[in-house]
Amino acid sequence: MDWLKTVEPLFRESLLQFFIWMALIHVLAQVFLDRRIAFWIASISATYLWIKYYEIFTPIKAWLIILGIFSFYLLLKYLFHFNIFLYLKGRKRCPMCYSEVHIKAIVCPYCHNKLKDST
Repeated sequence: MDWLKTVEPLFRESLLQFFIWMALIHVLAQVFLDRRIAFWIASISATYLWIKYYEIFTPIKAWLIILGIFSFYLLLKYLFHFNIFLYLKGRKRCPMCYSEVHIKAIVCPYCHNKLKDST
């Protein structure tokens, strides 16, 4: 039970509380809606509710974190042509047929295109 004493101060942070609100609203919205629409409804409603009942600075900090992560993803994807989600799944894209293949594949199993060295 000592780990609860170390975790408790984290839950007093308004930024973490905001993200928990957003996650709970997202889970609720995802029951009834598509995943992408549920994200936007959850994020906009959590922002609105937080600004209405608390203060404005926490949602601004949260959105800066979200935009920072999204910018980092776009930087990797478009400048360095690196898809982090495929890498985490252990896959890469064939440049010829655009199929997902294993990261260590030498030849694409679908179009038989020779692939570059594994990344």
